[in-house]
Amino acid sequence: MPKTISSVMKINIRARSKDRINLLLKDMLGGEPGPDRGANTIGDFEGAFINVGGVVFDVMVPTDPNGGLAKVIDRHGEGIDSICFAVEDMDYTRNVLAEHGIEFARYREFNGNRIAFVHPRDASGISLEFIQQPEEGAGSEGGP
Repeated sequence: MPKTISSVMKINIRARSKDRINLLLKDMLGGEPGPDRGANTIGDFEGAFINVGGVVFDVMVPTDPNGGLAKVIDRHGEGIDSICFAVEDMDYTRNVLAEHGIEFARYREFNGNRIAFVHPRDASGISLEFIQQPEEGAGSEGGP
């Protein structure tokens, strides 16, 4: 792995309801529930983490039937929304990727995390998310 990425952090899944995906990931595949982060999100959805075989899935369910995530589901359906990578240095990661012509579509900070998304056209239509978490002891609460 390039030194810009420390690990695959999670795979984000968009779903209309938690029931069906929970049946598959938890009940049938033996996934362990992680923290339910509720509305501690960027956007109009609630999320919950499920760990299946060491892979963390973040199940995202719309809280507003007319909101952004609900519209994405209407257009593209349920399924994998994005793959998220943990990075140690967001500035370095963004610079290295930019040097290779990779454009970032969005960048922001949330609960002390620095979050950036590669434009899907530069990743074969896949939404790639990068998160740099705050250094331990930095005093921020919450998570990605």
